[in-house]
Amino acid sequence: YEKPNNMGNMPECLADNLNELVKINYVRIYGYERAIEELNNSDVDLRAIFSKSADTSREFISYWQNAVRMIGGTPAMDSTVRGKLFRVWMDFKATLTGSDREAILKSCLFGEEAAIRAYEEALATSSHLPDNHRQEITSQKATIQDAHRNIEVYAKAHDVMT
Repeated sequence: YEKPNNMGNMPECLADNLNELVKINYVRIYGYERAIEELNNSDVDLRAIFSKSADTSREFISYWQNAVRMIGGTPAMDSTVRGKLFRVWMDFKATLTGSDREAILKSCLFGEEAAIRAYEEALATSSHLPDNHRQEITSQKATIQDAHRNIEVYAKAHDVMT
């Protein structure tokens, strides 16, 4: 059951949708910080890429938290249940596969795919989405897709080298 989408609850629905973006970016930060911890000291290339992606997510969180405040909502300060499940999955997967470069890259690809889906869901929302938010979601999604492609290149290169 969904509440009817009328003007009375529009800011609440919009705040909920924007908070989902805050939450998925918290998941990205956790994933990248976890990946950095698992990297070998020689993986300076991935360390730099992962740090940049985590920093980008921090910027995205700040943007969306401010947007939620502007419409009178309470910004999310943590990740979703889905994000917590992803953390458990990453932790479990790390114990099974170890912390080799290939496993780390695959986990990061998985995380980026989840983030892209969250952004697609935000764009497809039935609640009113102001044009400036739609443009920002589209822009941030493109940034995440670029990060995904970049990691994919590293994963393919790793496959070729092994």
